Amino acid sequence: MSGQKKGKDRAEHFREYVTALNQQFVNWCTGQWERKPNLFWSSGMHDYLRHTAKIRREFQDILTDHTDANGTPIGSSPTNLMDARPAKYEPQLSLMPICHTKTIHFIRHGEGFHNIGINTPDSHLTPVGWKQAHTLAVHMASNPPCNSVQLVVVSPMMRALETAAGVFGLPHLPQTIAPPPDEEDGMDLGAPLPDQLLMRAQTGEPNVRAEHAALYLPPGVAFVAHELCRERLGPSHCDQRRAVSEAGAAFPGVDFSLIESDADELWSPGLVEGEGQVVKRGMKFLQWLMTRPETNIAVVTHSAFLWFTLTCFGNEYARPVRENLQRWYENAEARTLILSDAGGAAVPDVTWFKGGEAAAAGTA
Repeated sequence: MSGQKKGKDRAEHFREYVTALNQQFVNWCTGQWERKPNLFWSSGMHDYLRHTAKIRREFQDILTDHTDANGTPIGSSPTNLMDARPAKYEPQLSLMPICHTKTIHFIRHGEGFHNIGINTPDSHLTPVGWKQAHTLAVHMASNPPCNSVQLVVVSPMMRALETAAGVFGLPHLPQTIAPPPDEEDGMDLGAPLPDQLLMRAQTGEPNVRAEHAALYLPPGVAFVAHELCRERLGPSHCDQRRAVSEAGAAFPGVDFSLIESDADELWSPGLVEGEGQVVKRGMKFLQWLMTRPETNIAVVTHSAFLWFTLTCFGNEYARPVRENLQRWYENAEARTLILSDAGGAAVPDVTWFKGGEAAAAGTA
């Protein structure tokens, strides 16, 4: 089959997929109008947008931001690159009061043993994964606003906890914290206090866990584990988290109080979390982020969770912007996004200056 014919077949398949999806969506909307005309249909909209993102991902080799007169996508594959026209730039500007926004650094965990085919329960990072985390740490520390994170929200899975520690933890006690004095009860001179530790030192075990030294809490940064941003539940044992008591002992600097059960009551053999459930969980997590007082937040989480959550957004954006938002995350990849809520939640705007007569009177 020639490359040109293959491209035309791919374009035809693309049109068939989109037509079928739109027909299904029209039927669903008709049913919703008959049964629920006075309710929001947001869950179905999210489902539709998620499927459009999946189709775009599958046919990304032929898609551009424009189509021909028949609605066929004009692609950038080698067979028709000469026929492709440059996409026209059309501004899509938006404004949002800063008090309704937060800067979020979404980070996927580094390489875990499950990523190289070794499926252990609640997989740890490989030595490569640790190196990825430390390399990302240099990037985060060197680039504003990445270097002014106030809160790190982390999945309770071990690979995410280790990545969070590797990226944001300190190899030595901060200079602002003096070592504790030598005690008569035999405490070692200079031994760190428990509330200074982010992660305890861990020994290595082949194909299970990489050896790593202890890491310490950076001043002014809180670490919170949250079950809402864990990986999509699946049958693999790598997605079954260990007990909170065990994880908390290994990571004394992480607050696990938001996790309700010590044992993992969400995971079970053979259970696969539905795509819609992951999306709902992701939306609930983003809403929770907006309730936090911090404005610069890092989230250390997982690829499938990120993909199902983020593909609900930006489908109306130009392709480069949309792909930057929605594309699949590599191990230890980080992207900084602005999360906003135009719903009008009561958030004080500390940047607002009243002006007018009050300013003239010196009382604004």
